[in-house]
Amino acid sequence: MFKKLLLPLVIASALGLSACSSDEVEEKDAIPDFSQQVLHSKAKQFLATGDFANAKDYLEALDSRYPFGELTDQVQLDLIYTYYKTRKSDLTTAAIERYLRLNPTSQYVDYVLYMKGLNEIQKHGTLIQDFLGFDRSQKDPQFLYDAYKAFSDLLETYPNSPYAKDGYQRLVFVKTELAKREWFIAKYYQERGALVSAIRHCQTIIYTFTDTEYVKPAFEMMIKNFDKLGLTLPAKNAREVYAASHFED
Repeated sequence: MFKKLLLPLVIASALGLSACSSDEVEEKDAIPDFSQQVLHSKAKQFLATGDFANAKDYLEALDSRYPFGELTDQVQLDLIYTYYKTRKSDLTTAAIERYLRLNPTSQYVDYVLYMKGLNEIQKHGTLIQDFLGFDRSQKDPQFLYDAYKAFSDLLETYPNSPYAKDGYQRLVFVKTELAKREWFIAKYYQERGALVSAIRHCQTIIYTFTDTEYVKPAFEMMIKNFDKLGLTLPAKNAREVYAASHFED
């Protein structure tokens, strides 16, 4: 009896899902069949007013209906921005990768690298987490390393880009977050007596994140551990570099 009841329920559920899918397709196709220029004009109007949901629908319609049109590059750039503003990180990543793959010599690569960095930072923390004060340094750092690379590529390849100044500030933020994470790990090992492991993480801070606030305490911990381990020459060398660095108290 139960089997007889279950089958209609499964079929009904499937039909319900199909109906929802059809509604979504119809809603997607509800974008008027305007010309490429009119669709893009509508999308720009929505972007200008901050209506990113409608802008996304029009841009996606443009992208699917006119994949090789005269506005293709601009549409792809607008989609990157729109996906980012609607916090659709995976779609942003896909749009960025597609643009860089299809347009490696574009005059807008600096902008795309800048957006790539912003998107990776956004992946590393949500608005709710930021509001609640969660410490990003405790999370998986891969997104931050990806952001570090994107901003570094931007500054090295396009030092005169209009996005270079802000990109540099973002890079400083990323480096500080990564250095903070290394410092927490170094302290974790220090508290458990794993002095060699603590030294390694201090060295990562000193050699990789040289212009962050964590370099001074990293030097101090490293020198202390060299002394404890009886490593006279490394301790001497570290003290000399530390003294020459003129750290401010």
